[in-house]
Order: sequence, then structure tokens, then C-alpha cells
Amino acid sequence: MRIDSLQALYDGYLKDAIQVEKNRKPGEGIFGIGKRPSDDPCHDRFAANLKEWLEAFGEEKPESAEIREVLSLIYRAPKKYPDPKSSFWMLIAVQSLTLGLIPRLSESDARALVGEFAGLYKRWERLPVQKQILDALIRAEKQK
Repeated sequence: MRIDSLQALYDGYLKDAIQVEKNRKPGEGIFGIGKRPSDDPCHDRFAANLKEWLEAFGEEKPESAEIREVLSLIYRAPKKYPDPKSSFWMLIAVQSLTLGLIPRLSESDARALVGEFAGLYKRWERLPVQKQILDALIRAEKQK
């Protein structure tokens, strides 16, 4: 699978999430009344599509450099696309889908991703899933 198909998946999702925000009625979702943008099915659809894409990618037995490129795109996405907030949180949540690919990284690629990830997400702002990812990257760096 090519990296541009992954980018297209992200672009389509972000387009959908922005459209959901644009179609939102004023005050909708406040105090639990009405639908919130984060309730839209586009978020779950994106997560399912990304999971499917990553599984197919993993089955192709990609080289470590290709895995690094894919993981880097996924890890940078929340910083690159911080708005709308409903998609920002999903972009962080789907990072957990990468845990299965991390052990397949070479030592040098794992080391590079450790540095990139730690630079993107400071220690005090990392969510539990991001701590798991960083720990997995560190293990991958040291096990080879």
C-alpha cells in the first residue's frame, strides 16, 4: 500500500469532520442537548478504515523504512491538524492502532521515531496511549 493512499484516508476524514462542524447548529451539543460533532459516525468510520488499511499494510511485509514513514504520518497528524477538536482527539486515539507495527522497526528507525515522538508530545502532555507508544518504540530500539 502506498503512503499517498494513507494520506488520502486522512484527507477524506478531515474533510468529513470539517463538514460536520460547518453543518452544526449554534448551541447544538451544549449541555448534552442535541448531537455533538464528536458523535458523528465519520469518526468511527475513519478508525475502522485506518485499522483495515494498517492490517493490509502489515500483511505486505513492508520494510522498516516504509513502516517508519507510515508511523510518522500517523504520529504527526494531531499536531498538523489540530482542528476541528472532534477530529483532533480521534487522531490521537487511532495512534494506538500502530502498536502492532512498532516491533517490526529496525533499531535506527525506532530510534528516529523515539526522537520524533518525544519532540511532538512533551512528557507532561502525553496521554496514556502515547506513553504506551513511546514505551513500545523504546523497546523496539533496544531489542534489535
